[in-house]
Amino acid sequence: MGPRKPPGVSYESWVDRQVREAAERGAFEGLSAAGKPLDPALLTQTAGEWAVEWARREGADMTAALPPALALRRERQELVDAVPGKPTEEAVRAAVEHFNERLDAAYRRPQEVPPVALAFVDVERQLARWREVHPREPVAPEAPPQAAAAQRPWWARARSRRRSV
Repeated sequence: MGPRKPPGVSYESWVDRQVREAAERGAFEGLSAAGKPLDPALLTQTAGEWAVEWARREGADMTAALPPALALRRERQELVDAVPGKPTEEAVRAAVEHFNERLDAAYRRPQEVPPVALAFVDVERQLARWREVHPREPVAPEAPPQAAAAQRPWWARARSRRRSV
């Protein structure tokens, strides 16, 4: 930002002087569009069209430009898509509960245009999806104790008592 306009100097002459001094310093040399006419398509664009084009060109995230209800819908879909990639069940549960809390807070505020009805994310359903992708390791069955294997069943012990009596 340059210096403030001095009092008593007309705005136009002050701006002209700023531009002339910048040109003398070489501030406008080496620009990619120097000496080229402006693209006529750019002159007819609205501010919204320009912003969308800029976001595509720069790879920017346009979620912040969405109305809050639509941003929550997009975030909900991204959350559901990301569940299988979470490292643990606790991470899935925390992410889903955090989203549900934010959605609940959004419903408590006055609705903005456009109002979008959005369901809460079911924690148990998402955990089941996560478990499908991340099965638990099978637990090896425990070996029976050696003493129990050597002991005779009760009916064999009872039969041998009858014979000895």
